[in-house]
Amino acid sequence: MPQPALKQASPERFGDYLVYEQLGRGGMATVHRAEKPQRNGPPKQVALKRLIPTTDRARVALFVDEGRLLKYLDHPNIATTYESGKLFGTHFIAMEYVPGPTLKELVARCGTTVGAVPEPITVDIAAQLLAALDHAHNRTDPTGQPLGIIHRDVTPANIILSDAGVVKLIDFGLAKASVTKEESNTIKGKFGYVAPEYLDGSLDHRADLWAVGIIMYELLTSRRLFDGMDAYDTVMRIKSLPIPRPSRANPRVTPALDLVVMRALDRDRSQRWKSAAEMRAALEDVTAASEFKIERSHVAEWASWVQSLPPGTEASGMSHLARLVRHKVVASPPPAPKPVEVEATVLEPDPPVAMSPSRGALVWYIGAGLLALFIAVALVWSLAA
Repeated sequence: MPQPALKQASPERFGDYLVYEQLGRGGMATVHRAEKPQRNGPPKQVALKRLIPTTDRARVALFVDEGRLLKYLDHPNIATTYESGKLFGTHFIAMEYVPGPTLKELVARCGTTVGAVPEPITVDIAAQLLAALDHAHNRTDPTGQPLGIIHRDVTPANIILSDAGVVKLIDFGLAKASVTKEESNTIKGKFGYVAPEYLDGSLDHRADLWAVGIIMYELLTSRRLFDGMDAYDTVMRIKSLPIPRPSRANPRVTPALDLVVMRALDRDRSQRWKSAAEMRAALEDVTAASEFKIERSHVAEWASWVQSLPPGTEASGMSHLARLVRHKVVASPPPAPKPVEVEATVLEPDPPVAMSPSRGALVWYIGAGLLALFIAVALVWSLAA
């Protein structure tokens, strides 16, 4: 979400909430930053989503369904829902406020500065997003029956990267616990991210994985994949445009990651990843095979750095990420190895071994014998005289 602006001089009061600046506005609802006073401690910061007044019962039903479905979702990568209801004739949902840019904002800034998002950061963001989708796709009702939730609007605008580097999936306004054939024939969500099967009148959770593949492509290349002149042109591109590997536009993309993205973008959904969990496991394999390892803090620091760059600044995103990783390694040397305990071994002395006299000792003996012989001869000669 956009960074909070200064508080208004006199905030709007909406029930228990004090409503401040607008964070976003869509076709159905507005989102404002708001505060709810707490008995103990500072007020709770929330993102307050309110339905724009309408007489369209279908829109009201979608909004109410979103509030109902969100109660089943509890995951670190999905914005927490605190409450939903109706006040003064207005339907609302109070959610976790997440400071940080949306992926749409981040990609736009990258497009005017560093270009493509480095592969390690793209993989980390996608893995977090897939964890959120895996949770949603596998939710059950109180009786244990699968809800079959499909987000249907997985786009960069609905993904926030928090200041801590944590991905938060938001806006389940188009999510459905079940999709009828009539509903699947009606295209919902942003045209550039809808799956080809929408056009054939069928839909399941793999449509969300198609959207993840598009988002990964756009992060890795800093290019829109299906950017038509209008809605019709975009739909025709989705249906028939040859899809290039990300490495065609960005040679830094590894073959292993190329394969992950291209399988997600298979127009035949039976050939796509079977689940969000399976695709996430493939990304974990890409990370394990890479010599370049990053932490969540690196993602946060890199995104903050990109957001601080003025538009038009030319910089290398990968080089900066490498500096962040190298700085952390230097600043945090590995701990000293623990002392190894060695069992003491007592060596018994070897028995004495008879040794032959050394060469020096032998020379001494010979010299002493010759001296004694000389003295004896001299003594005999003296007596004879």
